[in-house]
Amino acid sequence: MKTCSYCGAEYPDDAVECAIDHTPFERPTLRPEPNQPENDQQDDLVTVVTCDTLVKADLIVSRLRAAGIETFLPDERLMQVIAWNLNTYGYVRVQVARKDCDAAKALLSENDQTT
Repeated sequence: MKTCSYCGAEYPDDAVECAIDHTPFERPTLRPEPNQPENDQQDDLVTVVTCDTLVKADLIVSRLRAAGIETFLPDERLMQVIAWNLNTYGYVRVQVARKDCDAAKALLSENDQTT
């Protein structure tokens, strides 16, 4: 049996994440171990931009994914729940893999200059 580290619910051994709060049972490490080679740092996520609304973040994600850059919105579900009260949290982070960071920033700055 697996137990969720956040809510304590129990699941069978083949479960991947908690059905209640979507906490993964085996979290990948975002920070490389001190002895890991530099190439393994490509999997780290970095924030390329923060947006004040989820709609703006979704538009940026669409631009990046159209260019072949995988993205992640760690604040997506939180903003879906409390979007009515922006003072509670107030922003949505758009993250990409460290190896794609320069390309993502270049694409976003290019789009800002043309609009």
